[in-house]
Amino acid sequence: PERLLLPRPVLQAALGAQHGVLLVEGGQVYSFGELPWKQSPALEAMNPTLENTLSGQRVVAVAAGSFHSGAVTEDGGVHMWGDNRAGQCGLSGLSSVPNPTPVALVEAGGAETVPILELACGEEHSLALSVQREVWAWGSGCQLGLNAPAYPVWKPQKVEQLVGRCVLQVACGASHSLALVRCPGLQDVQRPPVDKCNQCNQLLYTMMDKEDHVIISDSHFCPLRGGTTEGEARLEATAPTQSLKSSPSEPVLPSYSASSHIPAAPATEGHTDPASDLNGALNPEESETRLTNGLQPGSDAAQSKAAAAAKGSPYPDEQAVKEY
Repeated sequence: PERLLLPRPVLQAALGAQHGVLLVEGGQVYSFGELPWKQSPALEAMNPTLENTLSGQRVVAVAAGSFHSGAVTEDGGVHMWGDNRAGQCGLSGLSSVPNPTPVALVEAGGAETVPILELACGEEHSLALSVQREVWAWGSGCQLGLNAPAYPVWKPQKVEQLVGRCVLQVACGASHSLALVRCPGLQDVQRPPVDKCNQCNQLLYTMMDKEDHVIISDSHFCPLRGGTTEGEARLEATAPTQSLKSSPSEPVLPSYSASSHIPAAPATEGHTDPASDLNGALNPEESETRLTNGLQPGSDAAQSKAAAAAKGSPYPDEQAVKEY
């Protein structure tokens, strides 16, 4: 490898069969290698040549096919140059295009030019991706995806098979093409928040507000499944005493001491028991209250004790205590 020095830093490079194109800072474009379409064939192959025709245009992307090149300007315009015998430059009546020449992409029956985001060039064809995420093609071969009756296709045409799809990128091989398309609907799927067990309908998250110490646990025991799973996280944060919601669907309640609620899946190795961690943050009396005086949450005895304590509870009524 030999170092190639240019007046400005190179932002992008593209290679063809025997030539290359360089986009430098400031939007200028250099070509190097074998350039038989140039009017001065005596140019040294290894000496980068500034494409002066693009002066005044700020180029933002370049592409190279086997024997032709393309550039996209900041306003979405397309310029092509190089071999054009198969129509790959999109300019009719020319076997080669010595300098970058504008190519118009126009809707059928329209007058406005379609702005382009990026180009891809093969051996005898070219692809363009518009700002509307549609694909345009020109040149020769079935790789255009146009089902054209005859080739070359001198004028850029929209690939109708991809209309309505969100194309993210286009790419060309020598004689084949690719369009990267976003799968419809997947990015719009929004699952509702899950805050209750789908078996026992109890809350999956519990929250305790003790003075300036708030403990949030995602542990849940499901009495219907009979399994115990330890949650992956327990958040402890310091915060002023205030009324808190235990879930998006629950009303705002005053401060209270709530029992730990544990989901039903196998225990994860290496995780600590949230109940034991919680006990470490409370005094013995609070631990006893949280564990319903040593009875397993969900048992009949625990529910009867909770119902008996409902009169002194901050919950609205006994039924709310049982449901919790």
